[in-house]
Amino acid sequence: MTTGIAATGEQAARRWRDPLARAGLTAKGVIYGVLGLLAIQFARGKIASDEVSQQGAIEKVAEQPFGKFLLVALTVGLVCLTVWHAIQAAFGDPIEGEESADRVKYAGKAVLYAALTFTAIKITADNWNGGGDQTTGGSETNQQAAETLFDLPAGTLLVVVLGLALLGVAGYQIYKYVVNCDHMDRLASNNETLKTLGRVGYAARAVVVALSGVFFIVAAAQHDPNNAKGISGSLQALADRTGGRLVLWLVAVGLFLFGVFCLAEAKLRRRS
Repeated sequence: MTTGIAATGEQAARRWRDPLARAGLTAKGVIYGVLGLLAIQFARGKIASDEVSQQGAIEKVAEQPFGKFLLVALTVGLVCLTVWHAIQAAFGDPIEGEESADRVKYAGKAVLYAALTFTAIKITADNWNGGGDQTTGGSETNQQAAETLFDLPAGTLLVVVLGLALLGVAGYQIYKYVVNCDHMDRLASNNETLKTLGRVGYAARAVVVALSGVFFIVAAAQHDPNNAKGISGSLQALADRTGGRLVLWLVAVGLFLFGVFCLAEAKLRRRS
């Protein structure tokens, strides 16, 4: 009986994996595309860094014509993205890998995007109920995470471990996608433009992740959760440093190009 249920679940996963992936990647592309545009606006001095976050990107969608309906579509896409990663975690993925380490990675993504989906649902509900204007900085979540960890036994060590883990993730992304271009294995195309889009986009994401890791380590060293910074804080730190504005512009453009790559992957991803 258990085997039969498992087989049925796997069949359903195979049937839904592809459409869920495409809908989810479309939503991911929109989020990163808008995030990149916000980062560019920050680099130009048009907006504050606090507006440059994934939550800020979702709220920017709400400001567009028919924004409420666009928010609903975006939220549905994020639900699809979360469910797709959950299916990958449960059954593996014939394109991206089926090993235990791969499934742990998928599970982590499912948790991260579930949190973002919850944020999108809340913003959507607030907008339909007449709310809005609630942007918070991308560093707030990291500060809350650091504060929570500090309250645990060996909390400072845990914050250091988290920072080192983020640095490891950044290094992994550089090696896998910028150097080896493994992102092209997912596409039914070997287009050089797409390869470059992926490389630049993943490099930009890796810089942001690495900076977040560094700030967690700084927060641990000073035992101050306010030093843990996310996207907005990392970009502000670049803007405040000599020579950092060039990196800021490269990251901002890279985040936008990563959004474009995700949209291309939604269309050109190999069927699984």
